[in-house]
Amino acid sequence: MSHSILIVDDHPIVRQGLKSLLSNYDAFEVVAEAGTIGDAIDRYAEMRPDVALVDIKLGSESGLDLLDAILERDPGARVLIVSSFDDPEFIDRSLKAGALGYVLKADSPSVLVTAIETVAAGRPALGPDIAAHLVDHLVAGPHEEPILEPVERRMLEMVAAGASNVQIASAVFMSDTSVKRRLRTVFGKLGVESRTEAVAEAARRGLI
Repeated sequence: MSHSILIVDDHPIVRQGLKSLLSNYDAFEVVAEAGTIGDAIDRYAEMRPDVALVDIKLGSESGLDLLDAILERDPGARVLIVSSFDDPEFIDRSLKAGALGYVLKADSPSVLVTAIETVAAGRPALGPDIAAHLVDHLVAGPHEEPILEPVERRMLEMVAAGASNVQIASAVFMSDTSVKRRLRTVFGKLGVESRTEAVAEAARRGLI
């Protein structure tokens, strides 16, 4: 019995490469592919694949928003992030959002194949570099958490530079709505009510 696969990546060459690779394995059948969030949601609803392979960056869109949309419609969905980004922030956000696994495009084909098989079985799977990142984080031990997460700090730096929510969304791979929601969280952490107050308070605390 083969596992049905949905490939979501904004680069046609990458999609074709993954499809060609997986065609060498009887255990997999690529039933659909998509390059945008809208197409991916439609293909997922139509095919209900066993595993969705999702890139973090989908052009100007975010794979994290797609992850949220898929899991909202199907809480049992099995999503494996396949990305070029090994930023701990993306890894953490992906796994917390409900992705079952995370591998890098630079990983070997065997790592990807094993990860897909593992996620298809409902178990978590991480590429070797991703696992190393998490181990390093754990070994570092307890420490005082910064008041702002890295992505929040970057967003606030862009606010201070006069960037709009649309520009921020493109830079941090979030939707405009997600940026607005995250900035409200930042305002709450800083105890302020506006962008101007947030920048001033963060600067006063040495956070930006």
